[in-house]
Amino acid sequence: MMVLIGTRDSNVKNGNILNEKCPKCHEENTLDFSIYRKYTHLTMIPLFPVGKLVFIKCNHCQERFNYEDLSETSQLKLRNEKSGSPLWMFLGSIILGVFIIFTINNYFLEKDETSILIKNPLKGDVYDLKLSNGFYSSMRIDKVTSDSIFTTRNDFNASLPYDVDDLNKTENYSNKKVYYSRKDITKLYEEDEIIKITRSPEYLNYNN
Repeated sequence: MMVLIGTRDSNVKNGNILNEKCPKCHEENTLDFSIYRKYTHLTMIPLFPVGKLVFIKCNHCQERFNYEDLSETSQLKLRNEKSGSPLWMFLGSIILGVFIIFTINNYFLEKDETSILIKNPLKGDVYDLKLSNGFYSSMRIDKVTSDSIFTTRNDFNASLPYDVDDLNKTENYSNKKVYYSRKDITKLYEEDEIIKITRSPEYLNYNN
């Protein structure tokens, strides 16, 4: 999908500058204004406002003026016009904020769950690993004894942590057998080499 970043304008208020004369034809109460808010968007989703544009036109002589063409009194009146940015212009920022909060919350929930599961390893648990070479992989627990944990390493690596789930297939665990003491497993977790534990429902009541 193509991602487009840019800016757009939206009309937020229109009105008339009262008790002011047109700089050209000098007719009073003929200056109409339109205020536009400029906002940044990401693939048409508004992120946040970035500026304001003001257009002035005399409805008598049809002349158009810039904000700077007006008298200081007229400029002050326009500055005092309440033309706040509508909430929808912040939609993208709101979505991004909610996503960040959800991601952080989910991270800590997984961290809490992992800290519990690491103390009670069961056959069938799959440990997501952060490898020393910067890649990610997994290992599956095959057997648990009172002091040892027997595992099979995944044959494949992933470059990103959330890609490891795609590697968790039975055929990807072949003959890379590794066993650890319970103390070693705890140390791997404390050193952030074990980043996630997935417990299969079929082993939740497994009796070692």
